[in-house]
Amino acid sequence: KLGTFTSALLGSIHPALTPEPHQPECAGIRCCPAACEPVSPREPNTIRAFVAQEALEYHNDNPAQIFADLQQCGCISGMISSLIYYTDTHAFFDHFHDEIEELREQYEDELGEPLRISGDLKNWLAWLAFEDVAYNMVNDDLGLGI
Repeated sequence: KLGTFTSALLGSIHPALTPEPHQPECAGIRCCPAACEPVSPREPNTIRAFVAQEALEYHNDNPAQIFADLQQCGCISGMISSLIYYTDTHAFFDHFHDEIEELREQYEDELGEPLRISGDLKNWLAWLAFEDVAYNMVNDDLGLGI
């Protein structure tokens, strides 16, 4: 049986992803009740869906652990295995470019000045986006206040 957090996380990305206790898993992918076919999240091509998938893969027994660890260590620690190498963070940035640019514009509007990016631009913004979306998911969407 899945814990409350896991059910809430799955339900937050798509109501059909809240599995019933008897549902199987197909090679680590949460499945729909009807035919055990992978279910696309409401927003399948978003950073939010990417973060949710990472959380589910990070710690099977306690997906909430990713958010606590992320707050403590950040992406820079290498804890997000799909965002360690420049090739990965650059691909993430390119894939989610529009969403990341919106996020950057929001931050710059709030600060009233450009972000001071140190190091590799794509890498820095990929980590910022992942961490920001994760923070918002856990605090706003799931109301867990980690």
